[in-house]
Amino acid sequence: MKEKKTSSHNDFHSAKETIQRIIKKNETNNTHPPASFSEVQTPMPMNVALSSRQRVSRKSKPVSTLDRKPAMNSIIKDLVFGTLTQGAALKALRVEVLGLKQEAYANLVSVSRKTLSEIENDKGNYSSEIINKVFKPFGLKVGLVPTSSSLMTSLFKE
Repeated sequence: MKEKKTSSHNDFHSAKETIQRIIKKNETNNTHPPASFSEVQTPMPMNVALSSRQRVSRKSKPVSTLDRKPAMNSIIKDLVFGTLTQGAALKALRVEVLGLKQEAYANLVSVSRKTLSEIENDKGNYSSEIINKVFKPFGLKVGLVPTSSSLMTSLFKE
């Protein structure tokens, strides 16, 4: 009898498979995306990137593997507690954690760059299917959360 894999193990494989798919797709288009997370580049810290509309650049330094998880957790926490909008969180995750430009990330998750841009700018009214698609590489999906921040805080304290 096979043992069930853990959720985080499945999420890792899901993200890894998605990245491999975009690498193959870009190779057929004669572009050369990063071959792994360790080669992905990232720009400035989130507060600078979000406030000054910085773009992901080739001169940016790669995110270290050790820094990736805490950065992702911090962004997700801000999203859950309502201090970041869904679009701002997606942009921060794309830029700070993966260091990908919109075009590369849109190809990775199989949506148009325009759709990704509209989601990141909190415009449009996209289905949960599309939202799940763009957040999948980060192990996130649409769900119900309490609207009261005090209730949310009390849940996490227990």
